[in-house]
Amino acid sequence: MDRKSSYIIDSSNGAETARLIDQDTMLTQATGVFPASLDLSDVYRLLDVACGPGGWAREAAQQLPDSSVIGIDIQRDMINYANACVQVMRLENLSFQVMDVTQPLAFADASFDLVHARFLVGVLYKQTWPFVVQEYTRIT
Repeated sequence: MDRKSSYIIDSSNGAETARLIDQDTMLTQATGVFPASLDLSDVYRLLDVACGPGGWAREAAQQLPDSSVIGIDIQRDMINYANACVQVMRLENLSFQVMDVTQPLAFADASFDLVHARFLVGVLYKQTWPFVVQEYTRIT
């Protein structure tokens, strides 16, 4: 387990990966990939924060094939899994990178049209939230 992460469950455990995949699938089925009211006509670059195994990013990349989708997560095992899925599915508009979502992100200002993040309450400390919101605003 990565000691920099505040995530308390070892993500290299196959059962945890399976749980995260199931959780992601159920939430996406219940809510959809995007809110129905969201205008996607000017959305070309998307970031999925703390993407885990990358389910939402894969769905977004499939729904918006002319877009570029990037998923980031601190857990290398999750990113390796997500990148393997990208290769199998041949999603050329999707990539994943290891990145600590609580640190300044390696993206220029206004790099993204949409930043997606869910379940961050499980990985962020209270004092981290103001910085995180400011950083995600910066890159959007």
